Amino acid sequence: MRHLPAIAVALLTLWPPTSQAADLDIPELGIRLTALPPGAAKPQVLEQTGGYEATTRLGSAVLNIYRADDPVPAGSDVAEPNYRAMLDTRFGKGVESRTDGAPTAVGGHSAWTVVDTRQARSSSERGYICVTYVIVDEHLYRLMVTANGSDGRPPEFDSLVKALSGVSFEQVRRANRG
Repeated sequence: MRHLPAIAVALLTLWPPTSQAADLDIPELGIRLTALPPGAAKPQVLEQTGGYEATTRLGSAVLNIYRADDPVPAGSDVAEPNYRAMLDTRFGKGVESRTDGAPTAVGGHSAWTVVDTRQARSSSERGYICVTYVIVDEHLYRLMVTANGSDGRPPEFDSLVKALSGVSFEQVRRANRG
């Protein structure tokens, strides 16, 4: 398992957006993406148990954003290793954010980001993952980019990770359910 140094994590998540990026609102999650790369699919938004999830694809890479509906317990902090251990258990995905990663910022909020590489299912491919946890207005967000590649890290992975630098948070807006 290879871990990128903390400085690489910060550079990837804080990379300036490109001028060709698209603006996109995801009102069900209270998110605005201002640096979504050209060619990214329109996100599919689904209600999940305990929250909402938006997923978009760019080539072989996938960006998944989850927002929990329930407020986090008082005093929760993504910088706290035991809280991250609970998140690792809750979300799985094989990321060890309790011990790996680095503090970052997303949309002006303190965050914790882990970038990892591991052997994918196919012996000729490597799996790439970037997971960021952030608490906004007492709600947990998980922003995750994944991709597999046999010739190094796919450029689409880097493009979607860079798109996280253009995330801003807004008030959640959902259609009334009758």
